[in-house]
Amino acid sequence: MSRATRDPDNPPAYYYTLTEKQQHNWRKTAKKIKKNEDLQVKYPPFKSSSNINIIHIHHKSTIDTINDLIILANRTSRYTVDTESERKKIKKDALIQIQFLHSTDASTIILFETAYLPNPQTTLYKKIKELWSTIFNNNNEIITWGTVHNEFNNFYHLDFINLGNSFQHVNLQSLFRGWHNARCVTHPEMEKREKKTGPVSSNMVDMSGDDTDDDMDDGKLNDYLQYQCDHITHYDDSATWSLQDAIATTFNKFLDKSQTINFWRCSIDLELNTWKNKLFSRPQYNKYIEQQQRLKMKQYATDDCIAVAELFLHMYPETTNHHQLHEVPQQTTTTTTTTSTNILIDFEDDLSNISEDELIELIKPKFNKKKEEIVHQPHDPPAELIITTTSNEINEFNLDEQQLEQQPLNAPSTTLSKTEKQRRKNMKLKWKQQNRPDFQNKLKRPIYYKYDFRKIRAQLRDDNIHTSHQITINRKYNEVIIGFKSRQELQHATKTIKINSFFFFFYYA
Repeated sequence: MSRATRDPDNPPAYYYTLTEKQQHNWRKTAKKIKKNEDLQVKYPPFKSSSNINIIHIHHKSTIDTINDLIILANRTSRYTVDTESERKKIKKDALIQIQFLHSTDASTIILFETAYLPNPQTTLYKKIKELWSTIFNNNNEIITWGTVHNEFNNFYHLDFINLGNSFQHVNLQSLFRGWHNARCVTHPEMEKREKKTGPVSSNMVDMSGDDTDDDMDDGKLNDYLQYQCDHITHYDDSATWSLQDAIATTFNKFLDKSQTINFWRCSIDLELNTWKNKLFSRPQYNKYIEQQQRLKMKQYATDDCIAVAELFLHMYPETTNHHQLHEVPQQTTTTTTTTSTNILIDFEDDLSNISEDELIELIKPKFNKKKEEIVHQPHDPPAELIITTTSNEINEFNLDEQQLEQQPLNAPSTTLSKTEKQRRKNMKLKWKQQNRPDFQNKLKRPIYYKYDFRKIRAQLRDDNIHTSHQITINRKYNEVIIGFKSRQELQHATKTIKINSFFFFFYYA
């Protein structure tokens, strides 16, 4: 029975002659094959949404090609990296895939054929080392599915594999779990909600000077969360997401993993002519089979890189503006163009605040008007979102305050419940936001899900920003809103707090 037709529920006769460990490995492989086939039937194949240029690097590469890649690497700051190795071999290293994310609609993937590199004494080899040091340096962002050291565990004998330089590593596998959980949460269990002493909101507000025991504990949310999917990571903390599962869950696409275990040291570049030797064809040599198998392996290797890249862009869409070559100038003028059939909004800041009235005007069809072009100057004040309170709420709040003031000094004090304290704090905050001008200066930024108020305030202190008096964390949309007392302080903070100031790499910095 061939590997491609293994049935875990119907093992062949030779299965019972294997050792216990061999039987375990056989069942494990059979389940992976069946899962791959089931996903292939359920979803359409994963394909890249951008144009990909693939370049092989080996002893037949030209110095001009490597020089061009070095120039491109000096203008690129984000990469996805993957590797392929062989099992049960003394020399396991085979292939290193690196994708240059230099554009949202085009990218370059280089494939290091490590078993076919040039002699270390040659100029070509030294150029390859220079290319490597350019990529893994300059504080570039290296994105992998898993830890970077696990990826290169079989490659450290190569003298140019140096991971000690200055670069930012992004383990997308570890980040995907929290990102997915935040979007997969469904309604809480009602019986567990009844056990809570007060309401839990996804919008939590922290005011400096308030009593710490009034703050909502967002960690309690995990006590009664349910999820829309049944992935094992929701129930087993030690389980991890496979890239295939992540692509299927996020994009409803099938990422083929049938080529994972293979003869990766065979050289997948047809220019090396290794296809002239019999390796994959049985029982006799077949040129078509030898070439097609290498092309399938090449497709698999590039798809693994592309899948990680597209998943990263989907998880963090605000980073798409960073996928430009360094020499491309950035526009500083904000333009809004509105027509009767479509709306094009190009903001300088990805999270510019607009009021509800302005939003309604933007999306309202204007069939009787000509095309309008509005140019906002950089010094124009940004539109603001103002939370209003009704007159009944204000009167009720003022009445409660008056009643407390009219109580005799010797009268026994009434202990307010935690829910009532939080309700009064919220009403007081709404009134301040409506009536006090120092509550109108707000800055919104995306935030890594592990950030809390203490970590945010500590980072603001490090950036020499001490003027924020209100911080609101929205766990639903993974964003933070910081309030400032004056327009000048807001403008200073806008320049200091970049759009990615609260990303994961700053959290662990």
